[in-house]
Amino acid sequence: MDRPAISIVINTCNRATHLRNALHGLRGLRYPRFEVVVVNGPSTDGTEAVLAEWGPRLTLRQCPEPNLAISRNIGIAAAAGDIVAFIDDDGVPHPDWLEHLALHYRDPAVGAVGGFTVDNTGTRWQARKTICDRFGNAHAVSEFFDERPLNRPGSPYYPSLLGTNCSVRMAALREVGGFDHSFAYLLDETDLCLRLVDAGWHVLYEPRALVFHQFAPSGIRNAARIARTLYPSAVSKAYFVHRHGAAQDPGRVAGEIERYRADLLSSNAWFEEHREIGIEHRLSLDHDLALGLHDGQERARRHGHRDRADLEAEASPPAFRPFATADGLRICMVSQGFPPENDAGIARWTAMVAQELVRRGHLVHVITRAAGEESVTQREGLWLHALRPEPEGAEPLMLEYGLPPNIAAWNARVQREVEALKNFGLEVLSFPIWDLEGLACLHDPALGVAMSLHTSYALARPFKPEWEARPLYDHFMVRKMIAAEARALATAPLLLANSRAVIADLEAAYGITLPESRLVLAPHGTEDLLAGAPPAVQEPACRMLFVGRFEPRKGFDLAAEAALAVLDALPEADFTFVGGILDDAAAEALPAGQAERMRQHPRIRFAGVMDRPALEAAYRACDVVVVPSRYESFGLVAIEAMAAGKPVVALAVGGLAEVVTHGVDGLLVPDGPRAAAHLAAALCDIGGDPALRSRLAAGARESFTKHYTVAAMVDRLEPAYRQLAASARARREAA
Repeated sequence: MDRPAISIVINTCNRATHLRNALHGLRGLRYPRFEVVVVNGPSTDGTEAVLAEWGPRLTLRQCPEPNLAISRNIGIAAAAGDIVAFIDDDGVPHPDWLEHLALHYRDPAVGAVGGFTVDNTGTRWQARKTICDRFGNAHAVSEFFDERPLNRPGSPYYPSLLGTNCSVRMAALREVGGFDHSFAYLLDETDLCLRLVDAGWHVLYEPRALVFHQFAPSGIRNAARIARTLYPSAVSKAYFVHRHGAAQDPGRVAGEIERYRADLLSSNAWFEEHREIGIEHRLSLDHDLALGLHDGQERARRHGHRDRADLEAEASPPAFRPFATADGLRICMVSQGFPPENDAGIARWTAMVAQELVRRGHLVHVITRAAGEESVTQREGLWLHALRPEPEGAEPLMLEYGLPPNIAAWNARVQREVEALKNFGLEVLSFPIWDLEGLACLHDPALGVAMSLHTSYALARPFKPEWEARPLYDHFMVRKMIAAEARALATAPLLLANSRAVIADLEAAYGITLPESRLVLAPHGTEDLLAGAPPAVQEPACRMLFVGRFEPRKGFDLAAEAALAVLDALPEADFTFVGGILDDAAAEALPAGQAERMRQHPRIRFAGVMDRPALEAAYRACDVVVVPSRYESFGLVAIEAMAAGKPVVALAVGGLAEVVTHGVDGLLVPDGPRAAAHLAAALCDIGGDPALRSRLAAGARESFTKHYTVAAMVDRLEPAYRQLAASARARREAA
């Protein structure tokens, strides 16, 4: 049997951001025949703009009032598929969601199929199997419970599917009249399931059909999931009890309504007592409850005995409009840090690459480290898996790879998540050399694996005297990591290098030769810091900027000495340090008395650690950026300066010697005992010569647009990832 055509219906109201995420999530579905119908309204936010982004890929309809049953029926009437699948505007499906649902429709007796739903943590169940009675009460059952014997007309108990993860045969919907408009919110799908069972259709669960549900705030509940109003749900409950429960056991009706009323009044009182809501909110909820129960009973009395619900066909239903899915790669990137919580080099590189790959149609997962509980979320097509290390799984990896316990614990959790992601169709894994975050997966035959080259433990060690000052740490952590790095470099299928310098430095540090066949050169890129930004205010003074940690490797001591010399020579100049505070630890790297001179200097400012918007503003506001690092595998600060159209003064070391072109977009000075003096002289040249400053600034901007955009970076990485995926595919086919 051919797969049935499926119409996915999303009903949305004032949740534009979540709707965008949901639509991106649908692009990842692996199913050949589905369309997407979005019923909007009445929205007053940016929903229309979101829908305009998707244009003709969607079938669009409007709902005149905030009534979910009405909105669902409008969507059904606009659908052209054999099956109608419902997902909320804050839900994202597993790639095989439709595939698993569709399998059950081979049986012509099946009228509806629902899946299991993951809650907003992305790691726990919201709902699996639910059985309801004819008074609308839900009864939890085991995931192994067999619901099939309950599929008989008149059954006191029946399967009840969750509205954000269910599907219904179109013929069954038309037979029972779709949804009942009395259910503006709550019990709408429960009512439908009951009527389907009574009509002789079977309602089933499919555990593999997963939806990740974000629980977005709405007009009914706030972000804490506390009701804003109880009126719609109270109407639904009273209507359901009187319509369905009374027919089974009239004597239970009053008791069921009273129990429901008492439970909610008690909840409202608890929320007020614990200051979750105020007295006015509580009284409003109590009033909503009373009015809703009354109105629901009246609706049941007036038209609760109809044979069919309220579905009406469109006069000219549209043709089936296939939804274009993403045909790109399925990639996982690993980085313990990720913006905005961590904006360091590897974290930022990972974020920029991942977001650009998503923009190009690839499906990307990022595994990062959770600050608190684990979570899995999806934002505009990018899946973020925030995880915790797994110490209980560390020992085998410590033995196999010689890793320190903390590194092995993180690898164990990464490896387990990668295994789970294979269920999403994962093809490519990319991780950084620093901390060897994906080492346990390096030789997984089912995947194409790349290791990106950054500063490693071996490259950082000469600039970390504190490591050698701790012999046990140096032995049990640093030396173990260096040995593991050497093995990884020797055997990694593909190495992503950001500069020729980092390749040469790694070969020298480990005494190896890295073959060109395993190397891809992809210089870093960064975002355009002038796009959409207001023009910087022009000042007569030359404003100089240092960005980095206050440590010897970043050349903080060189910048400090150069700053004092420059400010003595240029009375109109000023100097800003970003990235730390001049505390006792930072002052230890400076000559005696120098820290105090800097603290007291009227034209030196310590701006601390800035968030991203403030840092970008600082780049735009300065006139020159000094990058005095004694070693950088690349030099991200340098290209961020260029992205803001600012010249760079840097030591001619590591990747900086490749990034900065002397006399074109900045000035390079030699490292050595007089490095600080050379930096000061170069800064004085730029600070004292406006024409030179202007020429280098123009050159910096041109270098950025030609070489260091995010698009240029991913232009080099994308073919490498495609090559890895193809190799992995060939191995799987040959196996």
